[in-house]
Order: sequence, then structure tokens, then C-alpha cells
Amino acid sequence: MSLLPALALLLQVSVQTDISAGGGSIQASVRVPRAEQRPVTEEDRRTAFASTGARDLLTAARAARAAQDSALRAYDVTSYQRTSVGFNLRETARQRLLYRSEGAARVQWKRGVGAKLEVLGARAAIPAAGGAEDARREMDESMDLADLMAIPYYPGRDELWIFDAIGGPPEADEEGAILVHPIGEGAEAFYTYAIGDSMTFDLPRGRRLVLRELRATPRTPAWNLVSGSFWFESEGSLLVRAALRFSQEMRMWEIVKAQDPKEYAEVPLAVRGLLNPLEANLEGMTIEYGLYEERFWLPRDQRAEFSAQASFMRIPVQIEQRFRYASVNGAVDVPPIEVTVSRRWRVMRDSLRAAGVDEDQRRQLMREMFARNDSLAKLERDRQCALGPRHVERRSRYQGVELPMLVELPCDRSTLASSPELAGSLLADDEQLFDGADAQLLERLIRDALPPGTIAGPPTVSYGLPLTRYNRIEGLGTGIEAEMMLGYGLHGRALGRVSLADRQLNGELTLRRLGARGPSTLTVYRRLAVSSDFGSPLSFGASLAALLYGRDEGFYHRSWGAELTGRESKGNGLDWRLFVEQQSTADLATRWSLFAGANDSRMVGNVIAEGGTFVGAALRWRGSRGVDPAGWRALWDLRAEGASGRVDELPPMIEPAIWCPECPPVPEPVRDRSYGRFLAEGTLSRGLGPLAASLTGAAGTTAGRVPAQRAFFLGGLQSIRGQSVDAATGTAMWMTRAELGLNQAAVRPVVFYDMGWAGDRARWRESTTALRGAGIGLSFLDGAFRADLSRGIAPVRQTRFDLSVEARF
Repeated sequence: MSLLPALALLLQVSVQTDISAGGGSIQASVRVPRAEQRPVTEEDRRTAFASTGARDLLTAARAARAAQDSALRAYDVTSYQRTSVGFNLRETARQRLLYRSEGAARVQWKRGVGAKLEVLGARAAIPAAGGAEDARREMDESMDLADLMAIPYYPGRDELWIFDAIGGPPEADEEGAILVHPIGEGAEAFYTYAIGDSMTFDLPRGRRLVLRELRATPRTPAWNLVSGSFWFESEGSLLVRAALRFSQEMRMWEIVKAQDPKEYAEVPLAVRGLLNPLEANLEGMTIEYGLYEERFWLPRDQRAEFSAQASFMRIPVQIEQRFRYASVNGAVDVPPIEVTVSRRWRVMRDSLRAAGVDEDQRRQLMREMFARNDSLAKLERDRQCALGPRHVERRSRYQGVELPMLVELPCDRSTLASSPELAGSLLADDEQLFDGADAQLLERLIRDALPPGTIAGPPTVSYGLPLTRYNRIEGLGTGIEAEMMLGYGLHGRALGRVSLADRQLNGELTLRRLGARGPSTLTVYRRLAVSSDFGSPLSFGASLAALLYGRDEGFYHRSWGAELTGRESKGNGLDWRLFVEQQSTADLATRWSLFAGANDSRMVGNVIAEGGTFVGAALRWRGSRGVDPAGWRALWDLRAEGASGRVDELPPMIEPAIWCPECPPVPEPVRDRSYGRFLAEGTLSRGLGPLAASLTGAAGTTAGRVPAQRAFFLGGLQSIRGQSVDAATGTAMWMTRAELGLNQAAVRPVVFYDMGWAGDRARWRESTTALRGAGIGLSFLDGAFRADLSRGIAPVRQTRFDLSVEARF
């Protein structure tokens, strides 16, 4: 999968809904809009530059970009490309690899002729949905291996890489580009520019090279405007380094509304809520150029990270390209290339349009033509392979640009997977795509996406499935969220929630410092807080189980106050929290479930909180290693919390009877609470030939006087399967879960056995009455979805059936 198909996956989105209403249907399609075209005014030119130096550097860079370097006649390079596509249903879930491919090729390019691409290595895997064998079989049969290869330069290629793929299609001259190029003519209408840092390099023979940074900031954030840092060398003003990202996420429903408000209004509110948010984003991209023959700047390293989200489904995409040059302007063996097929189908397409053939018939005729061409290509490949070990295919385009190509491939494609150009395992554990310096630069670009003192409005409003939940405290609850970028690198958020069963209003007001690794988020809130540790009781998957069959496996308390939080990285990583909040009991408000009606006995009671005000801090480190379901993988979740406060709401106590004068008076309860709380959980899994095994262990303890709502709760789907969620509680706990299943991630049958204990921390050595449960399960897509049938062994014998998402194994 090259950059172009990956971006097509994220950006070329179509949403269609058919609603049976009097025989009619409603369709809403998302078409990526072209960038706004408007002339540059004198006021734009006057306000676009922070200094004369910024104006001069941009002008020189444009001249260098527009001039084709005719002195570059040829090159010979070995290229490498890796594409990874992930998948998860929760931001903090473990990393799950849906698809990965690698390709290596020797590329020889000659001006005026084209490129000869010799495929050296190629391999692909779909570990979460079938494994490497299925992907290799698909690659052998139908995959176009040219899509896995990278070509560093050809006439018409944009030096900012991404603009080749989505900057504008071949017909951009007619329809306009999709992105607004920050170095292009007329960009002053959309960007402002400032000189940044500089650095100096000493070259051979006493030559000194100065690099200067030009920072581009959108006047108003928009998804098709980038926030970027561009470094140019002083002699020719050629690009040598770049880092950029979208200044705002691409929100599909906003695009539909802007394109056709009537069509947007016809889409049912429930459909928009179900697929909300629906967005894509360029999280970051870096480009490094190298100097060759002391004259030519050519791409050496390119990296990009994209993300897409549809409701609660998240898809991250990472692309990495590297180039190793053998020669520049040396002799290359590229024979004349004649490509006719591409011209033929364009001629046929245009002829059918001119003849007035309707669209459906045109598509059918084009499909028939492509099928004939494929058959002819297969016959030609068989003919060449009968004469030797390799065959040659011809191409006319690369990533939407005219480029005659000869693609040389081995007849036996299975040899490509073991190429020495592809070192290590395809499913080796992911490292950070961007190193420390690049990560800090991309974080700065988030803050710089909006000029100081500017407010980007109107706010973005979200609602629907991700903000809707069901539990025994709130019943059915939903919310509406508004977000807006503010000046000075700040982001504002307001969330309002309403719930039907307890008739409560909750909300949050958040101010976040963009791109920060230190204190980053300040929130004032009134919320339903989760008291228990295992699972995500307020998530979509847990809410669905509670709504359908009464399995609400969380304990809750109410809290209102303020918190200051920080996060090391998006998703997993180190989180910390400083808080001051009032905690109180959240009363049970409903026992209704769809399958059992208004009094489902599986809806257990809730913890009676020791209400009071607490000031404290919490630290949490979540992480995972390993992306190969058949290899070693580890998950961990470490937590520490400490707080101090005074309780003013105690659980009911048994008073002595009024007829018992000799009974001693009840002492005044201790209301001060200072406590510490620690929990460590880890899961280790490994493929064992045809089987795979997983072992989970967890242990927790406390110090001081712990309020009831901060005790440990054990039992239920996320801890001891087969037991109820209220099976045990206490100030200390331990737990272990062992699982054994088939070594196949797409559909994995498993058997399991769970055991654990919770109680008084002073009696943990006496924990002989452990909770126990066992059963069988079925895991889909490497644990993305799971069904379990469990049997409680002790202390309660009962049978349970559970459905869940984002399982450990």
C-alpha cells in the first residue's frame, strides 16, 4: 500500500444511507472538497510576513521550486517502504496491527525516458485478520507490487511528498487542488510566515552551507491548511528538511454540510449520531533531504502518520520511506519505454462519454476492457516466465503522475519475502515513528496552528454513539460536546450530559495546552466517576452488555471538582493527575435491561461512598509491547494514587437499642482520610506452535484509611469470570487468569481458568477462600470482540454468558 492508497483509505470517504420511507431513499456522499481559490490582495501580502527576511526566503524558495533542475539527468537508488495500519476500539487500548507491508526495490531513473523498477523484496501480513499466509497468498495472486515500492524523484513530483498524493489530482488544473500548498503562488492569502532557527554546515573544500527555517502558520485553522516548518539551504533556496501536519482534523459531516446543506439535513439524525465522529487527520510528516555530488538535494527519509475515526473505531496508519543512492548523474540502464494500455483506456473512456453512453453501461464496458487487459497481461507474463526467472511489466503512471515505468519481477514471488533487503521480522515490535527532536517539533506545530490572539470558530459540535451510555446509576445517558481552538496554543472543550434514570445533569469545562508534555489540561467537572479498576464500565461495549442483559460491571461514585492532568503521549503511556474533588454516593436508579425487564437481578447494588472532600494525586502507566499475535506480547497497567481529606458522609452504622442503657456509647467515627493505593496488572501471551497461551496477573494494596469507594472490587467478566461483579471487596487483592487457545487471531477458541482474592490487607496471607471460575470463549480479530461462557466454581456456582470488546487475549 503506497501513500496514495493509504490517503484514499482515509480521505476518499463515502457515506450512504438508505431509509425506507414511502419507498424512497436518502443518500449522503462525502466528496473531498477542493481548496478555496481566491486572489491574493495587497493586504494579504502586507500582513503575511513577520519580516522582510521571511518574504525574501519564500520568494526564493518559490523560484527554486518552479525551476526544473535540468542538470539532474539520472540516478540509481535502493528504496524501502513500510506501511502499517492499526485498529482499535478505544484510544487507550493496546496496539493491534491490522495490516503491514514492506517493499524494497532498485530504482533507476533517466530524464526523458522514465524509471526502471527492479523489485528486490516484498512481504505483507494481516495478523489481526488472517495471518501472514493469507496475505502472502493474496500478494502472490493479485497484489500490484509496484504499490509497495517508493520512487524518490521524477518530473512533476512535489518536494513535500503529501502534495503528490492529495495535493491535487491529475485534473487539478480544472477542479483545483485539495490542499493549499504553503510554498505555492498565492499562499499568502491563507498563511503567514516567519523566520525561525538557522544552522551551519561545513562541507569539503572550505564550503559552508547555511540552513534557514521558514515557519508557515494558517491564518485560520482548516484541515486542508498545514502548519509547517521548512528548512532551505542558502545557496539555491532548495528544500532540505520539512515537518508539517494538518492544522485541524478533517471532519466529514462538516464537509457534507458545507457542500450541500439540504442533503445534510435529509440524513437522519440517528445516522449522523451513529457515525459521529467521522474524521481523518495527518498527525505528522517529516522529510529529510540529502546532498549528493555536492549539488543535488534528493529525498533520503520520509515518514508520515495518519489517523481516521468512525464513531468508536480508530484506524492509525504509518508510512516510512528510506532511500540509499548508488549514483547520481551516473550511467543507468533504462531502455526506451512504450506504454499503450493507459492511453487506450483513456481514449475509450472519453469516446464513450462523447457518444452519450450512460454511466452504468460505461462502467460495464470499462470493466470488460480491464478484464481483457488482465488476461492478456497474464498470458504475456506466462510467456516471459517460460523463458527465464523474471518478467517485466509496463506502467504509465505513479501516484497519479505520468511516469513511464518498467517493473521487473521474479516469476516466483515467494522468494521476495526472504530478501536480504528486508531485514528482521515483518511483525517486529513498533518503535516510535518520530524521534525525540521530530516529536517535539510536531508538538510545536500543534501550538503554532493558530496565531496568538485568534479564536477559530464556530466550535465543533459532537454527539451520538461515543457520548451515549447505559448503566444502573444513570440509565440511558447521552451528551453533547463542543470544541474550539483558541489562541496561544490553547484548546477549549465543553461537555454537557443528561441521564434519564437518576435525572442528573453533569458536565465538564476543559482548557488544554496543545502539544504539551507537562501540565496540559485543566478541567472543572461534575461527573459519574468509576470506583472499580478493571474494564471500562462507561464504554460502549460495557454499556451494551448492561442494556441487553443487565451486566453492568462497574462501581461508581459522584464527584465534582477540578483537576490538572498531563499525558506523555496519545493513547497509552504515562498519565498523571492532580485533583481536588467532592465525592459522594451514586444511588442505584434502575435495574431495567432489554432481556429481563424492569427488575433484572443481575443489576447488583452500588458501593455506599464515604462522602467528603479529597485532595490528591494519581499516576498511571499503561503500555504494550509486541504486535505479532503468534509471538511474545506484553500488556501492563501500573497505578498509584494518594489523597487526603475529611469525610462528612459515612455509611449507616448500627446504633445500640434505646432499651440497652448498659451498652457502651458508639464512639465518634474517625473522619480524616489519608490513604495510598497501588495496583499492578500485566498480561503475557505467546504462540506455542498450533496453540497460544496467555497469563494475566494483578496485585493491589493500600495504606492508611481508604474510603469505601477506593477499595478493590473483584469478580465479573474483567477479573474472575463466572462470579458476580460484587463477589469480593477489600483493601488488598490479587488475581491470576490463564488462557489457552488456537494460534489464530482471526477466530480463536479458548479455554480459561481464573482465580483471585480481595479482602482486608492485614489478612492477605489467610486468603484461602479464593474466587474461582472457568469456561470457554471465542475471540475475534485478535481480541477486538469476544464471547465467553463461564462457570463459577467458588464461592458461587453459576453460569454466565458475556460479550465484550477489547479483550486481553
